[in-house]
Amino acid sequence: MVTTSSVPSGTYDVTVEARGFSAYSAKTYVGVSRSTELNATLQVGSTNETVTVSAESAEISPEAQGGQVGDYFEYNLKQKITINKNQSALVPILQSRVEAEKVTLWTSKDDDDTDNGHVPLRAIWIKNTSGQMLDSGTFNILDGGAFAGEGVLQSIHPDERRLLSYAADTAVHVKQEDEAINQPYSRVKIAKGVMLLTQEERDKSKFHIRNADKVARVVVLEIPAQDGWSLTKDTPKPEESTASFHRFRVPVGGGKTAELTVQSVHPQDTQYALTNLDSNLVAILGRQQRITPAMQDAFDRVITARAKVSGFDQQMIQRRQETDQISADQNRIRENMKALKGSAEEKALLQRYTGELNKQEDRLAAIRTELADLQQKRNEAAAELDRTVMAVNIDESF
Repeated sequence: MVTTSSVPSGTYDVTVEARGFSAYSAKTYVGVSRSTELNATLQVGSTNETVTVSAESAEISPEAQGGQVGDYFEYNLKQKITINKNQSALVPILQSRVEAEKVTLWTSKDDDDTDNGHVPLRAIWIKNTSGQMLDSGTFNILDGGAFAGEGVLQSIHPDERRLLSYAADTAVHVKQEDEAINQPYSRVKIAKGVMLLTQEERDKSKFHIRNADKVARVVVLEIPAQDGWSLTKDTPKPEESTASFHRFRVPVGGGKTAELTVQSVHPQDTQYALTNLDSNLVAILGRQQRITPAMQDAFDRVITARAKVSGFDQQMIQRRQETDQISADQNRIRENMKALKGSAEEKALLQRYTGELNKQEDRLAAIRTELADLQQKRNEAAAELDRTVMAVNIDESF
């Protein structure tokens, strides 16, 4: 077994000779800072015993040009340097100034958070102005020549901006106060028998920021962006917005406090069949001052037509209830008639019960006639209600 270490990486020709055996030759790759083992089997042969490892000088460039290779990224070295055998070197593959700003990052709490937000973090806000891909890995921060923290970054494309946190900022304290506000209806649209009411939901968050340090801070508040929600016009413009966050820059002097109010709005639509319009909904719109004279006239006509239909429905319900009561009475009378057989009162009571059944049958026949008439009138009233609601065409914004 032949073991090599502390040689530059590369492919080497390895020859193994021992007295009484034939020489063994092979090519093998040796990596930097690792041991490489080669198991050599020698056949019986000559008597010389030598082990020779030959290596050419390795040439490496201190600067590199990046390139995309499938899902990976590579740096191609441009300038050559020479590293002699049994030597090593720390070779920078990319040295470039990038835009960077020292900030304090605070991320707003989510709805599921039980605490009031998260711990503020020291961070750098960088923009990759190197023109090359910055590969993923760890990074260290030196502040005034002293170690300030470390973190992990993902790959950063050219001209991409990224916030990289590296340590806690215990001097900054942020308090968040939330308030949900339901605004009055902002739009009433009626067409084809359907009333669409649009109401704005509003979320209001107020942030109180206190800097206990004597050194001023630039605090970046990171607010989650919600689908379907937009910032209101009276909210300060964020420094940056992504699919996931709105980021606001808030300068806070040493020993000072600052505030930021962020409001977002979400339109919510509710549909009603105009044929189901009732006085309660009209009263709500009235309290919000969302009824114009044209709307009031249309509502009056719809409610009157609907009340007419409801009146016929109520009369038909009463007739059906009376029918059910008569049927129950007839069943009771028939049971009584069965119980009279063979009794002294059978003849007299049978005549009485028969008279009652005849009267009830007459009433049932009358009710059937009344129900048919009411059904016809109800159908006519329903058709008139449909014509009334289909004739309404209103679109009002407030």
